[in-house]
Amino acid sequence: MKDLYRETVHKMCRVTLLHRYRISTALSGLNIYRGQPEILGYLIENGECSQKNLADSMGVSSASVATSIKRMCKAGFVERAEDESDRRINRIRITEKGREVFAVGREKCNKVDSEMFKGFSESEIDEFSDFLQRITENLSADGLSEKEVFEYFAAGDGRKGDDKNA
Repeated sequence: MKDLYRETVHKMCRVTLLHRYRISTALSGLNIYRGQPEILGYLIENGECSQKNLADSMGVSSASVATSIKRMCKAGFVERAEDESDRRINRIRITEKGREVFAVGREKCNKVDSEMFKGFSESEIDEFSDFLQRITENLSADGLSEKEVFEYFAAGDGRKGDDKNA
C-alpha cells in the first residue's frame, strides 16, 4: 500500500508541475506573474481595497502582496492611492488595462483547464474534486492554514533539510 501512496503522490506532484508550466506558458506574453491573476480577480469582484484586506482574503502575507502590487503598478494593471481617512493605508484599485489582461488571461487559463480535464465527465471531475478536498482536510487536520504554508515557503523555510550546496 505504501508504494501506491508514493506513486499516487508522485502523480499529483507531476500534475501540479505540468499545470503550473502550462499556465505560465499560456500567460507568458501578458506580462503577468503567478498570483497576480488572483489579485486582479479579487479586485474585479470586490472593488477597491487595502493591501492588508487583499493579503488576508488571499491567505498570503502582506509582503507577498506588496511585491505583486509593486510589479502590477509598474505594468499599469492596478493603481495605488492613499486612503483619505488614514494615510498609512494604501488603497488598491484595478485599471482598465488590468481588467483587459485579466479577461485574456482567464480565457487562456480556462483553455488549459479544459484541456486538462478532456475526456472526463462532469461527475468524474466532481468526484475528483471531492477527493482532493478530503486530502486537503487530512493534511490540514492540525489546524495548518494555507497562509502559514505560503509564509513558510516565502521565508525560505521550505528548504530545511535540503542540501543547499547541491
